[in-house]
Amino acid sequence: MVNSDLKWDDPVAVITSKAGKRLWFMKQLRKAGVSQDDLMFYYQSVVRPVLEYASSCWHLNLTKEQTKQLEDVQRRALQVIFGNIPYDEVRRTHNIPTIAERRLDLSRTFFKRIIRDNSNVLWYLLPASVMFKLRLR
Repeated sequence: MVNSDLKWDDPVAVITSKAGKRLWFMKQLRKAGVSQDDLMFYYQSVVRPVLEYASSCWHLNLTKEQTKQLEDVQRRALQVIFGNIPYDEVRRTHNIPTIAERRLDLSRTFFKRIIRDNSNVLWYLLPASVMFKLRLR
């Protein structure tokens, strides 16, 4: 989904809405007595992929507000899982990166795969200046 003005307001709204629906189910699991480990597994396998889907093509174009909206979904998820422990403390204690950090890491991994494999169809789309720098390595 791309707007005609190339802004990411609508796609971010769709992503946060979709993830929010999955958070609702996670709350139901919490009420049913599902363990924190299982809730964390649910978050990492069902909710977080929605926040990261195709992020390597859009994450650098997000505004601070859009980044905050996506991060708020993770904040809410961790609150469901761990209760009222402060967000930064939960992230630090359980070694959970921010959504922005994860998106950046995913983008770097994606780009590294392209530059490592010159048979990758996307390799040929790299600008000549990037290709020159890669040959120098």
